[in-house]
Amino acid sequence: MYKKFIVILLVLMLALGLGSCGRADYGEEFTGFDESIDMDFAKEVIENIGSFGDDPVMGMRSAGSPAEGETVKYLEGVMKDIGLQNITVDEATVDGWTFNGANVTFTNAKGKEQKIDLASYQTTLQADNETCQLVYLKEGTEGDYEGVDVTDKLVLIDVDQNENWWISYPTVQAKLKGAKAVVAVSLYPEDGADRVGVQDVCAPADAPALAISEKDSKALRKAIKAGGGDSVSVVLNCDSTVTEDATTHNLWGEIPGETPETVFVFAHMDGYFHSQYDDAQGVGVSMAIAKALIDSDYKPEKTIRFCMHGSEEWGVSGSEYDWSAGAYEEIMTTHPEWVNGAFAIVNNDGGYSVEGETYMGTRSAIELKSFIKESIGQLNEESKYEWSYRNTSTYTEDFQWARMGIPAIVAGEGDGEKYDNMGYHSTYDSFDAQPLDEDGFREVIQTYGKLVIDLDNTLVRPMNFTVRLKSFEKSLSDKSEFKDLLDKGYEASAALEEKMAAVEESGDKDVAVELNVKTQAVYKSFQDSLVGLNFDPEVVIKHELYQSNLEAIDGTIKALEDGDVQTAYDEYLWAIDWAWYYMYFDESTVKTLENQLFDNREGTWGEGLIQYRHADIGGVVKSLQDKYDVKKPDVSAEIAKLKELREQQQSYYDAMLASEKVGLESTISLMEEYAK
Repeated sequence: MYKKFIVILLVLMLALGLGSCGRADYGEEFTGFDESIDMDFAKEVIENIGSFGDDPVMGMRSAGSPAEGETVKYLEGVMKDIGLQNITVDEATVDGWTFNGANVTFTNAKGKEQKIDLASYQTTLQADNETCQLVYLKEGTEGDYEGVDVTDKLVLIDVDQNENWWISYPTVQAKLKGAKAVVAVSLYPEDGADRVGVQDVCAPADAPALAISEKDSKALRKAIKAGGGDSVSVVLNCDSTVTEDATTHNLWGEIPGETPETVFVFAHMDGYFHSQYDDAQGVGVSMAIAKALIDSDYKPEKTIRFCMHGSEEWGVSGSEYDWSAGAYEEIMTTHPEWVNGAFAIVNNDGGYSVEGETYMGTRSAIELKSFIKESIGQLNEESKYEWSYRNTSTYTEDFQWARMGIPAIVAGEGDGEKYDNMGYHSTYDSFDAQPLDEDGFREVIQTYGKLVIDLDNTLVRPMNFTVRLKSFEKSLSDKSEFKDLLDKGYEASAALEEKMAAVEESGDKDVAVELNVKTQAVYKSFQDSLVGLNFDPEVVIKHELYQSNLEAIDGTIKALEDGDVQTAYDEYLWAIDWAWYYMYFDESTVKTLENQLFDNREGTWGEGLIQYRHADIGGVVKSLQDKYDVKKPDVSAEIAKLKELREQQQSYYDAMLASEKVGLESTISLMEEYAK
């Protein structure tokens, strides 16, 4: 039981001392697991998955593609070989994407024929030795097109998706200008001249986008300059196809337990390029955990189910929420019954063990952080990494499962950025470009294996609901309206947590299972009541989107009333919804993507999480752009519009607070009832 584990750990900590040199004894179960970890097996899984790809040059194993199918078949055999039971391949319907390669051939600045291999985003583009012109337009913003006709041309651009905007904006901008396709250099914080990178496109399939390395982009730009014009003639080949109603696969196998509860272990099978880290490493970690548990003859209390998902990177065309499609379909369509008895998730999508990394961490439901620190805190203290503990986000496939009431723990890099800055979603996601840190890799297997074991040995789901209430209280700019309700909530959560501890102490498995049903209902009620998105999309408490807008609008109005257009524009205006994008792209581009967000989110994890459409800020942005350098401009019209928008945002804010109050009242009532 978890109780016993904590007692043993505390005794050992007292006996050895926190600063002691030797390794702590974590008990027979973990020791047996640790000794059974097969590193050669884990690395072999990663290398084999990385070998699957539809394009011999770039790789790619994508939603519904042949390479995804090969991966599923291989991993199904792995699961059988290591002894998992009830192995099942589930099919789900998503939008599919298959990339069979792309290239351009041209005469370079030295007068020689040169061929450049390209990658692609999840868009449709077919070309067979097609001659066309290619122009370079810097970042592909509205201003970069001024005076340039790009009809049926390829538009070469640079895009910084970390600092500026997603590929969707220059892609849609190019389409609306009549371009044949965008060819983009994805900029990274770390140098890599021959690196090709992509992301999920978050745009319609008929707005084609290709990807090129910085080195090859420079060769094309030199050819343009050498030719004395504004373009270069290229011969394009491309075979990139998005299809509706494609079939993706979710593969799972399990170690059956004694109780009706389940601990889930996640990773995803699809990936960009050969993706030996994201997420072949996660699959390798998950399979290594499964094999070590079986080889050590571990007998779980709960069923431990290993779910390898397809279509995590992408699976919905023309949507702001186009990732995590496979996991969404698994819990919403294929196995909604899995919600019943679902204890927790350990998701191995992250924690990439690249050579030279010094940071590591977990991301989790805020309610699980105390448990995580108790489970792996001593292990982390002995680590060569600096560990941190953060909240989960929308960027991994557990998000929709959490909305259904199943809390998750996710592998992460903490403050580390070595992999993200160099290899994320690129041709550098490989052991050749970023060697595997084998000691760190073993530590990741140990850490997340230990979390699985400790979750299994915990009778009562180890949730701290008080911290959820504190997080809500901290988010409020005015706490007075919620004071009485929060006081009531803190009392209810303390009483419920006291009961949870008593049941854990009692060792009564049947009572624990019954209580876990109730605490799952509480967790889901918190999700329903409080969790929303902003337009980035990041997880926020619902009112925070509008609270943030009000603060930005107030700052903009004050600066304008003080006659300071530049401060208003640079420091405040950009933060109002999607004002930032109006600063760089034309209105039709931004409106296209605004409409896409609301019109194509049904059946995705983003459904229903933003209630109101974007503030109508585009006109103010464009007007203040024109007046940015004007001395003492008349900005009365802009102030009037901003005050109108402020009134609207205030009404949204008030509505969200009212909704949150109703939801919290319901959640607190549940806690009061279940604490009895």
